[in-house]
Amino acid sequence: MFKKKIVIELDERYFKQSELMNAVVQALRNRGKECEVIDSSFLIVDGKKYGLTQKNVPVRFSAPVQQAVLVEMK
Repeated sequence: MFKKKIVIELDERYFKQSELMNAVVQALRNRGKECEVIDSSFLIVDGKKYGLTQKNVPVRFSAPVQQAVLVEMK
């Protein structure tokens, strides 16, 4: 079975995990989600626990785009 993922494309780049987490929480709350931060790598979204990772996606003729990837923890 696949784990549920939430992918958020960020407008700005974040180099500190705490700043990334704050940006993710703000983006999710703007979407109407309930969020609770556990620590710098985990949070609760609408009652489900997710782990936070990030990746950089190359874009042709432009700087890479940073994405926050939330993977549901079971």
